[in-house]
Amino acid sequence: MNRQQEEKEDGKGDRLHWVSGMVLRIDCSIQGKTRGRISPNFSLQVLFRRWDRGYPPRMARPPRIFAFMACVCFLSLASAGDFYVSTTGDNGNAGTEMSPWRTIQKAADTVGPGDVVHIRGGVYEEKVEINVSGTSGKLIVFQSYAGEEAIIDGTSLGFDPNNSNALISIYSQSFLRIEGITLRNYGTAQRYLVPVGILVDGESHHIEIVGNRIHDIETRYNGYDGGDAHGIGVFGNMANSIHDILISENELFDLKLGSSEALVLNGNVEDFEVSYNVVRDCNNIGIDFIGFEETGPTPSVDQARNGVCRGNLVFNIDSSFNPAYGGSFTSGGGDTSAGGIYVDGGANILVEQNVVHDCNIGIELASEHSGRSTSGITVRNNLVYHNHIGGLFMGGYDRQRGMTRNCEVLNNTFFENDTKQDGNGEIHLQFDVGDCTVKNNILFTNDQGLLVGNPYTENTNNTVDYNLSFAPNDAEEWQWKNVYYTDLTAYRNASGNDANSLLADPMFLDPAQSDWRLSSSSPARDEGDNAPDFGSSDLDGLSRVENSVVDMGAFEYRAGSPSAQRAVSGNGMMIVDGDDTPSSGDDTDLGDVPWKEGGNESIFEVTNNGSTVFRPSLFGIDGAGSDAFHFTGLFAMIPPGETRLLRVSFDPDSPGVFDAIVRVGGHASSGSVFSFSIRGTGVRPDYLLDQKVGLRPTSLIGNDQYGGGQQVRFRLRRKSGNVWFVCENDGALTDTVRLRGTKKNRFILAKYFREGGAGSANVTGAMVSGREVVAIGSTDSQRYRLKLRKSKRLDGRKKKRRFTMAATSSNDGSARDSASALVIAR
Repeated sequence: MNRQQEEKEDGKGDRLHWVSGMVLRIDCSIQGKTRGRISPNFSLQVLFRRWDRGYPPRMARPPRIFAFMACVCFLSLASAGDFYVSTTGDNGNAGTEMSPWRTIQKAADTVGPGDVVHIRGGVYEEKVEINVSGTSGKLIVFQSYAGEEAIIDGTSLGFDPNNSNALISIYSQSFLRIEGITLRNYGTAQRYLVPVGILVDGESHHIEIVGNRIHDIETRYNGYDGGDAHGIGVFGNMANSIHDILISENELFDLKLGSSEALVLNGNVEDFEVSYNVVRDCNNIGIDFIGFEETGPTPSVDQARNGVCRGNLVFNIDSSFNPAYGGSFTSGGGDTSAGGIYVDGGANILVEQNVVHDCNIGIELASEHSGRSTSGITVRNNLVYHNHIGGLFMGGYDRQRGMTRNCEVLNNTFFENDTKQDGNGEIHLQFDVGDCTVKNNILFTNDQGLLVGNPYTENTNNTVDYNLSFAPNDAEEWQWKNVYYTDLTAYRNASGNDANSLLADPMFLDPAQSDWRLSSSSPARDEGDNAPDFGSSDLDGLSRVENSVVDMGAFEYRAGSPSAQRAVSGNGMMIVDGDDTPSSGDDTDLGDVPWKEGGNESIFEVTNNGSTVFRPSLFGIDGAGSDAFHFTGLFAMIPPGETRLLRVSFDPDSPGVFDAIVRVGGHASSGSVFSFSIRGTGVRPDYLLDQKVGLRPTSLIGNDQYGGGQQVRFRLRRKSGNVWFVCENDGALTDTVRLRGTKKNRFILAKYFREGGAGSANVTGAMVSGREVVAIGSTDSQRYRLKLRKSKRLDGRKKKRRFTMAATSSNDGSARDSASALVIAR
């Protein structure tokens, strides 16, 4: 460390000289009485050090100097530079590591430029409004304490209809960094309340949101007319723009978004980078750059602009599970119209080196507002595959929308999109697309064969050329200005497109194993057009041109193996590719989990020991037991020499042994897919009740459905009839169960009978008073018969009554279930 000397003025104008590494002694005295072990006269020794903090290379900054000077005043200690928050702290403390604050909000009201807030691991139930700003070169950082996970949980938090409702909100602040925090479980069923993970608005600038995990932020509103939520939202709603925004290496997943988006920049926002994020498993748009929604103060600045969307991994984006699109949260059935990456009215944005798969639409460039446009967008070196209704959409989705202008689509690989075979194809030109260029792309269709869809005639002055197209079984088809062509020559003559394009198999190395690189004999090699700006790097981050002429598609051909070297470990033990022997030693055996009581998580380390970036193109869990596992932490890239975490959770819904295989796809020296087996065992919880009901003792509903709600309808047409209830003990231990049943009324009479080997016993009095108690062994059950009879008072009238039998464990009050019969008598 180089010694450096500075001069600082004290309060009297004298100059204090300090050198890195020197010790300063401060003599102190306290006037009046003291308590405890502090004497009225004492000395402090302060060691001055220069701290060089490392930052990711993409946002390199000069080092900062932190001088930690401790002083005592009325028995309180305060330090400048690093502050600490802990679930065991107190806001009356000094905020030091030994005496931390209790809430993040205390830090967000207190710290100053250059300070770092270290948040100790644990759960914080608070909404945080950051009311401080840093300065140029002195960011304020809020981050999880090293090696720990700070969680902001919204489960118990309310909503304020008069304010923003975000777990972290930043309004008109600057020079801030939010890093390594988990934000989760914040939602509402109220239509006009909008839950957000991290919200940035006002005139904020120089904001960095890096390495956070955001999940289960959700609108639970069940109507077709909307409800909204966001994982990260940046809204430029003032005359001065929000600018210099970095959103990088975050993971957003399991979000219920209503009419909104997981990660959105909307309105007067400029000069931004959205990079290397994972956005997945959401029921609406993944990443969106929006304009002309009247978020900004005037139309001239009301659009996200002048930014970069790079290196993101976006998958499993599906609006069919969204009530705002006519779907169900659980069973789907709604419209499929959500884009993985969407530029809706944005301008001058570079969209490059992203991987988008298994979304409704891969990438979309459009404007939803009549007379407005998405313009100046470059989409290059992206991999877009297996999206549901198309790979790339351009133009308004009907004639009442806006237009797409001056956009470039260069050197992308589109593979087997439009999996629903919806008639849209790999690239789909909608209403009013003009002055756009589509070059150097590979279009590889599924059995549908549709390469380009274009049902509108309002597209002018577009250049489509130097592309390679292929459809299996010679099924290629193009639609241009609403006319279909199955012959390349006829299509060329009619459209003027693709004069220098190829119709041939691109000869990928192995797309079934997530390898879309070109083989040595690929016709796409050296056949592109060098004129457009296709960038300096391909999707693997390697040189875009190898042999003076650019290749077609997202990957440039080069001989030899990739330079990225992927190594996976669990619990400090290396896991070999193809490992099929799950073990607790390396955390591939996730152990025993009582089903219906939460899950276990294994955290694996994935290290890149190579010389180039590792870019995953696939994360998957396959195998017979795969439904019991899910990812809780993923990544979009690993720079050389660095490590990222792969998190897998095991949450079974029944007892048994569950086996599955984890797959990580991406180009590496060891092959394109790394796989290893995992296992978990679902065991019965100690106490778990399963209440069933039916019109016959051999035909019951509600098996393995817990928490109540199962119901049958019974029309009592004759004078009397029976309904059967069964209480089953699915727990591991014998349980003493208390049951209560609905009593009769004036019109429908009811009696309850406990049935068993000794015959039938009338337990009506005990049942309706809640005093019916039985012991049921593990996996055993007790059956009851409800005998119903019409009363004379019914007298031909139609009456309904719901008869419910509720069961509660005497050993665990949370173990309960119920079943009902809706009886209709006339």
